[in-house]
Amino acid sequence: MFSRWFTEAGTLLARVAASPRARALLGIAVMIAVLWIAFGALREILAGLRWSDVRADLARVSTVRIACSVAFTIGSYVVLTGYDVVSLRIIGRSVGYGTAALASFTSYIFSHNFGFAALTGGAARLRIYGRRGLSLGEVAQIMAMTGVTFWMGVMLLIGIGFVALPGTLALGGWHASYPHQAAVGGLILAGLATYLVVLHRRAGRALRVFGWTLVLPSVATAGVQFLLAAVDLMFATAALFVLVPDLPLSAFPLVLMAYLLAFLSGLLAHAPGGVGVFEAVLLLALPQVDRATLLAALLLFRVIYYLVPLAIGIVLFAAHELYARAGGPIAAGRDAHEAILLRRVRDGAA
Repeated sequence: MFSRWFTEAGTLLARVAASPRARALLGIAVMIAVLWIAFGALREILAGLRWSDVRADLARVSTVRIACSVAFTIGSYVVLTGYDVVSLRIIGRSVGYGTAALASFTSYIFSHNFGFAALTGGAARLRIYGRRGLSLGEVAQIMAMTGVTFWMGVMLLIGIGFVALPGTLALGGWHASYPHQAAVGGLILAGLATYLVVLHRRAGRALRVFGWTLVLPSVATAGVQFLLAAVDLMFATAALFVLVPDLPLSAFPLVLMAYLLAFLSGLLAHAPGGVGVFEAVLLLALPQVDRATLLAALLLFRVIYYLVPLAIGIVLFAAHELYARAGGPIAAGRDAHEAILLRRVRDGAA
């Protein structure tokens, strides 16, 4: 009986894996479950918290702090445009900075707020770059290289943080011992070093991954990618950090590590904007910060870093679409490329 059950279960899983629609439905179900758990955790974390205290802490955040948060947010998104600029150079294509900046900004702001980055961000890049003559494969390479840039920065900061900051790998009442934490950090840094060695030997060569062609950057270009992603993440963390009154500057490295863990948790959960997941992880990772104060900062941060840029991104993307339509129809070949890439992006995101 059990062997038959396992056989039928295996057949069902194989059918689900082979069906894009089934994978999409499964992804949505997982996302809903994660959100349910995250909001349940938030209720537990915030139990006993009075919203009058949160409102009072919101009032404590000065205009100067809000202005600084806005400035760091702008800095973060400006640095993000460098992801696309570097990726375009790697694949040997040249477009104006305005086009690269628009593609980068709209792609990231949509993926930040709606989740499923490959689908939402990929569709935005496709619409913008497709009208500049980039092919299906070139847009896919840009998406892949910008993803590599982001993960390189994340791994670099996490690796350094795990080695240099004892007690970083802790959530709520659970924490890893420093030797284990440092070992994980050391392995991450060793992996990055190995990556650089591989690039030194194979820079400029094409690599086939899951049917896509990737051009490997030089070590110098990889160094720029590391720098861009690290600065972007530090600016984003600073946009939150300045919204927490009375937090000493010496606490920034710990807040940075907590931010990275929270952001990655929301990203991996595919929760829209990481909502619920991001807040829960940060509240657990920073128990030394007053809950009401941190929650007030998180609410302001979501408005400044997510919602306001989203409104700007929607306006810019709509203006781009209207301008393109006014300029005449897109070549049929480009429409075909867009349709093919959208199908592949949907299948991959699912």
